[in-house]
Amino acid sequence: MSTLDLTDVATLWFGEGETAPGATSATAPAPAPVPVRMLWRGERWRVTDRPTEPEGLYWTTHPPEFAAWRFQATDLHGTSRVFDLVRHHGDHHWMVVHVYD
Repeated sequence: MSTLDLTDVATLWFGEGETAPGATSATAPAPAPVPVRMLWRGERWRVTDRPTEPEGLYWTTHPPEFAAWRFQATDLHGTSRVFDLVRHHGDHHWMVVHVYD
């Protein structure tokens, strides 16, 4: 496995997340939006697992000044990778900070 440390810009598209098992629309709040697609380095990627917040990023007692996601995505050629993306509050761009092969 190899890891790339980057600061590339990516575009994310969001969709609805999953509702908790057994919950109905009357008992559960609407799921929060999660990444479903990404455009990175001119390639289209489809999110192929459940996006999560990367472990180890929220280590302070104060709310973070950024949003972050970790997810596996697959390109049109069938290549799958795990991505860590970060967007600082006030910024309009998501930054790809780690890629795992």
